Amino acid sequence: MDQIRFLEAILDNLPDGIYVLDDKGNYIFVNSAYVQALNMPKNVLLNYNVRDFLNTGQINFCISDIVYREKRQVVMFQDVLDTQNYGRDAFRQLVISTPIFDDFGKIRNILAVTRPLDKLNQLYYQANQADFISSFTGRGTPPPVKGSAVIAESPIMQEVLSAAATVAAVDSAVLITGESGTGKEVVAQYIHDASPRADKPLVVINCASLPETLLEAELFGYEKGAFTGAAAGGKVGLFEAADGGTLFLDEINSLPLNLQGKVLRALETKTIQRVGSTRSKKVDFRLLTATNEDLIKLIDEKRFRTDLYYRLAVIPIHLPPLRERQEDIIPLAQHFLELFCRKYAKTKAFSPQTLQLISQYSWPGNVRELRNFVERSVVMSMGYQIAIPDVSSFLEPGNTESSTPGNTDTSTLYSPAIAARYERMIADHISLQQYLDQCGRDYVSYALQKYKNSYKAAAALGTSQASIMRRKQKFHL
Repeated sequence: MDQIRFLEAILDNLPDGIYVLDDKGNYIFVNSAYVQALNMPKNVLLNYNVRDFLNTGQINFCISDIVYREKRQVVMFQDVLDTQNYGRDAFRQLVISTPIFDDFGKIRNILAVTRPLDKLNQLYYQANQADFISSFTGRGTPPPVKGSAVIAESPIMQEVLSAAATVAAVDSAVLITGESGTGKEVVAQYIHDASPRADKPLVVINCASLPETLLEAELFGYEKGAFTGAAAGGKVGLFEAADGGTLFLDEINSLPLNLQGKVLRALETKTIQRVGSTRSKKVDFRLLTATNEDLIKLIDEKRFRTDLYYRLAVIPIHLPPLRERQEDIIPLAQHFLELFCRKYAKTKAFSPQTLQLISQYSWPGNVRELRNFVERSVVMSMGYQIAIPDVSSFLEPGNTESSTPGNTDTSTLYSPAIAARYERMIADHISLQQYLDQCGRDYVSYALQKYKNSYKAAAALGTSQASIMRRKQKFHL
């Protein structure tokens, strides 16, 4: 009995619908996926004969009758109506119906496996994605660090993370350089999580986010009555908050010149003095900093102290822009796709053409731009597949590496964004029929979502309900 319950539990957790019939077509087992597809309680369904659905018109033909008659496995598509809501549109499913024979060659049972067609298409697109993505992955993984999620498939990022894992074991100051949006805070988090201080706080502040008058009080704290508007009990500064842990100063290039001396003293003596106080306090912290500007250039311009620079850059780590680590683009896009699908409770997949477009784009805003692009794609795209017409307008024109030889100047006819969109489509060999199908899919999908009914959608689009249903099946909406 325990073994039977175990097998039933396994079948109940399969994504495909499964049912078993006896030799007369009566249901003797149905799993959860099949129950959900038919929208009928299990205890009710088990009282049915499979031909009951044919008699009520809820299925267009009975596949089991073919199996009983021809005594062979049958694989066919079948249209099914919602058994509890007859006004709902039909869905199409793939059915694999297999006979089970007794010792005398008679059919004892039929085992059927079902899967809705839209699920089959999702699997098809997922397999296409996996085939495309495989060319970008498999180069290795960064050293595992508890709590850190770092996507690094490119050799250059593997080297960055290897260096980060090495310096994490010591307390040396690390200066992380790179363009805006390259993920400097992510690397700082990675270093902290891999360090002996991982169980203590990582305190983060962006030096460009506060005016100079407030930045000193945030960094060093202040005593009661230190200035007008100060909190009655004073305030602990970020250096103190990071005691025992790690302090990360982002955009250190924005640190005002008059504060740079105080920061240098705190680094060298590991002591701080609150604003309005005459007493010094010992603090134990590990400092990480980041900059999106060339600090040597700032030194030449007398905007950054030389002595502070050499104190910060004991170990420099440079993050390359995303355009220089193409192998990371698709894995990052997939990571963000999964993140935002979970956040917004959606099921989406990039088409292979969209993945190709993503991989060829230069991403001037780096990982931050890619993250925003994926979020917008998940929110704004219609249907399961995120296709090129859904997302091409989200990208800046002129930042795609693919080129079209022999093209003519269309700037007087079309806006730069539209022209760039069409150029990308031509470069990706998107046919006119593919584009028209995509437009039709989006239009029908929008109308169905707006009106919640195929008849009302047909009236709004000036066509017949049958036409809407044909397109709904064709586009797997």
